[in-house]
Amino acid sequence: MKAQQEPAMQLSSIGSRPNLASDAATALAGSIRSGALQPGARLPSETELARQLGVSRPVVREAIAYLKADGIVESRRGLGLFVNQQDSLRLRRAEIAASEQSILQFLEFRLGLEVEAAQLASLRHTPEDLARMEAAEAALNAADDAGEDSSAHDLALHLAIATAAHNPLFLTVLQFVSSPLLNSIRSMRDKDRGENSNIAIRRADHAAILDRIRAGNPAAAGEAMRKHIGESYRRYAAKLAASGAMPAHPALQSTPKQDVQA
Repeated sequence: MKAQQEPAMQLSSIGSRPNLASDAATALAGSIRSGALQPGARLPSETELARQLGVSRPVVREAIAYLKADGIVESRRGLGLFVNQQDSLRLRRAEIAASEQSILQFLEFRLGLEVEAAQLASLRHTPEDLARMEAAEAALNAADDAGEDSSAHDLALHLAIATAAHNPLFLTVLQFVSSPLLNSIRSMRDKDRGENSNIAIRRADHAAILDRIRAGNPAAAGEAMRKHIGESYRRYAAKLAASGAMPAHPALQSTPKQDVQA
């Protein structure tokens, strides 16, 4: 059988930017969506991808793992990596990079979704839901105390709150974007590294959210979630101010609301 030739594919070097694996996955997904690689096409070799992207082979392997997890590429034993049949939503999800701008976009998205989820969770949570949220919070705090990456535990806590809303659409939407959302949370952790005050703020925010959900106070639960996400938004928007790329958002136009007590 005639050997399949590797397709002509040119990727821009991503150099030494942070979150290299995420950036590499974004570049590859963009190339696939542009049509440079069609469904059924074989990807260039790991060595060639590393050369084009200007990264190491371990970074390429991690980027490929992201794409495989999203079903964008698949391994065929003894043959290499191939592009799957794609749908546009799956590809667009994979193209979300963990930049300051995309972090802000995720925080905007979360403000629109998770405030309502927290309100509903305060009214609808079961004892099992509460136990799940408390376990996720405890695991998050333990990881922070140990100096470990707590990103996955943070995501698990917010997914547990969405589950407690007992509207499957909240959980479905968050799960759909869970991979890039986890990348954005991890990127925020990297930017906070060494800033213990931000860890303390995050811990207090999560405790306040759960306290108000326990109390069955939807207004207070929603406001606690709004405060938590809104403060993150303001903190990371400030990183864009120097470049003049500050977005317009209500969270930046007024002083934060006082927390509503249960």
